[in-house]
Amino acid sequence: MRLGIDFGTTNSAVAFYDGERLTAVRTNPDNENPFVLPSLIYIDREQQSTVGIEAAFAYLEHDTGRPVRWRRQIVGSAEIVVAGRDADAISYEQELAALVDVAAHGRLLQSVKTILRNPDYEGTRIFERYFTVDQLIALLLTALRNSAQLHFGADCEDVVIGRPVRFSQDSRVDARAEEILYTAALEAGFRDIRFATEPLAVAWLHHVRSERRETCLVFDFGGGTLDLTVARLGGEQAPEILASRGVLVGGDDLDRAIMRSLTRYFGRGVTDRERRLFPSDWLEMLTSWQTMSDLSRPHNLERIREFQQTSSDPQALKALEALVTRNLGFQLFREIEGAKRRLSEETETELVFEEGPIRIREQITRVRFERMIARELDAVDEGLQQVVADAGLQAEDIDVVLRTGGSSAVPAFVDLLERRFGEERLTELEPLVSVVGGMAVIAGTHERPLPPGAIRYEGPDNILFDGVQTSSGAGHQRYAFRAGEAAYLQDGFALDRMPAELSGLPALRLAAVDRDCDDETYLRLRLTRRARLYVGYDSGAVELPRWLRDWQRDRHHLELRDEWRYPRLLNLYSRVYEAGELALGGNRARGHAGETPVNYVVVIKALD
Repeated sequence: MRLGIDFGTTNSAVAFYDGERLTAVRTNPDNENPFVLPSLIYIDREQQSTVGIEAAFAYLEHDTGRPVRWRRQIVGSAEIVVAGRDADAISYEQELAALVDVAAHGRLLQSVKTILRNPDYEGTRIFERYFTVDQLIALLLTALRNSAQLHFGADCEDVVIGRPVRFSQDSRVDARAEEILYTAALEAGFRDIRFATEPLAVAWLHHVRSERRETCLVFDFGGGTLDLTVARLGGEQAPEILASRGVLVGGDDLDRAIMRSLTRYFGRGVTDRERRLFPSDWLEMLTSWQTMSDLSRPHNLERIREFQQTSSDPQALKALEALVTRNLGFQLFREIEGAKRRLSEETETELVFEEGPIRIREQITRVRFERMIARELDAVDEGLQQVVADAGLQAEDIDVVLRTGGSSAVPAFVDLLERRFGEERLTELEPLVSVVGGMAVIAGTHERPLPPGAIRYEGPDNILFDGVQTSSGAGHQRYAFRAGEAAYLQDGFALDRMPAELSGLPALRLAAVDRDCDDETYLRLRLTRRARLYVGYDSGAVELPRWLRDWQRDRHHLELRDEWRYPRLLNLYSRVYEAGELALGGNRARGHAGETPVNYVVVIKALD
């Protein structure tokens, strides 16, 4: 059976459509809406993960209100190049240390989907383990798949997953984001994975329910993005997509706008004895609860306390210290989100948050809130005008506006749609299930193409290499390259930090004892298609073996960790090979010099 999944910034859901009946799956029984899984992940020190509303409960119970205690710990190593380049570089390895909150019971992650916009984000270390971004997303997708399998009593390996119209305006970043989402689905246990844009899903849901052909505008406004699509829907003909556009504005941005208005409780406008204003960049860090704790780091906290001693408002700086040192950011943002929701029903609300020296009692009117989000309103209005123009239409040509997503209920955006298209044309869809319902309809009735990146990942019908032999005869294994996997046969080293782009790719696990092999043709294999081979080679080498010297040095590194968690750095090299047989030399083949106590690792990336 093929499922439909809405992987959302704020909430996620799963459903199935059999051609007649749409079935939503209960994914989080303790949630206010049991058919919706809040996109929250909590990972504790024992590496036990919890998702959904229980993740929020765990964080509030164990980590909110506790003191933050920073301690310096070794987290990895880096190669420092002092002269030369490539194989002739003179370099040394240096340990990397970081301040770690040793009082933390666990770590909460929210809005993981928005990470996909950032091309430089590879993953994060949570206590002793490194997670690539696809591994984090896989935790949520696994929970959705498990719920569906429990509900239907069947194995669920086929899925259509929703994605924004654009993760980024940069096509390369957009393609990278989709492929990371694909590898996350693979790790979650799905095998046949397709994608559909979120507004397309809403369009299909409306299409199967509508007998009359209409020109529709889908307005899908979630926690991370606004997705717009103009389509002709309904009747006997298939949906016809006329235009789509993504606007990088979401509900999280509206929460940040409210938080900016509250920064006066934490130092905005405060001066010291020399009339210097409290740093605005520090206040900007308060607009996300995930970055607040950075202000509790010793060097920042010392500056806050120094400023407090001569400030014009010591109380505000005491409130700031309490906010960041007692881990109260998530709790405050829950109150902010609650106030935002109330303003969709009321014209005025009071936001109250009182913890220790923090005394927030803020009256927020709907009019004032709309002033706070003026920039977001302008961006949405521009996006509406552009998508209608892209479709070659005028506003009066739109018959129906399909409004969905939690942020679509904000009155300012409803008013904007009414001004543009007329109140009588607006149709409100169930904000939390219309996307997943549409995904299920697409999954059940409409064949989606395989994503371009699917060719890079092995399956029964996609074998990328075979004929593997090692001259030592010590053995080898094929596996999916992921953080946490064993790096070698019969060895305690595990893969740790790595580029997200390599996670999930097919790889060869070689024997640890072959690290001393000096054969010129140690490893043989046959590629079934053109591919880029990556070799991770120990950074302790003074000279590379000759067979590796003409390979391209990658800007990324790999890190391994042994059973004592000691890091080992590997430099990455790559080379493109055509389909056919190839041979690689041994770890200490001719030309090698220096200390290389671990064998190399091999990853294979098929090319389009």
